[in-house]
Amino acid sequence: MLDFSVAHTLGPVDAKIAETTNPRHRALLQNFREHLVAEIAGDVDAIMKTQVANPQYHFFGSGQGDTGPKGGKAVRGFYENIFALGYNKLRYVVDRFIIDDRGLFHEGWMDIVFPGRALQAMGVPCDDPAGHYVFSYRQAAIFHYDEQGHCTGEDTYSDGALTPERLRKLTPAEIATLPRGV
Repeated sequence: MLDFSVAHTLGPVDAKIAETTNPRHRALLQNFREHLVAEIAGDVDAIMKTQVANPQYHFFGSGQGDTGPKGGKAVRGFYENIFALGYNKLRYVVDRFIIDDRGLFHEGWMDIVFPGRALQAMGVPCDDPAGHYVFSYRQAAIFHYDEQGHCTGEDTYSDGALTPERLRKLTPAEIATLPRGV
């Protein structure tokens, strides 16, 4: 059973912040934490405040090349779509961080919850449009930062595309752990 309590996502980030003594690195980690909290809460304005006006996202892993949004309007639209379809509830357990003054690398297991209706809207078949499904995958990402500590973009790599075979329907007990707010 997966527990989607926010502590599973924020715990590793908070631990890394606590052990980091370099002020610049701590600021980048704090920015990353704010981004995660805003994403889980569905707050697009808070996400955009963590970034520059024209962020560049690069997503790889679906076998289609770079599918990430480019520019402030496209990135905002990307998150607005996620929030509208309701698949911003996630569990990201980071097991490795590498940080320098220009960026943050993080790697771990990502579990994203998709309402069945969202999957159908995306053209991904599922048995129950009223159900909730989890897509679990390995992810590595590099977040790039400017001199002020704002994210200039993401380079995200995953172990493969979202397919019906990689989905599992959540149990009622798992659904009960989904964050209602942050």
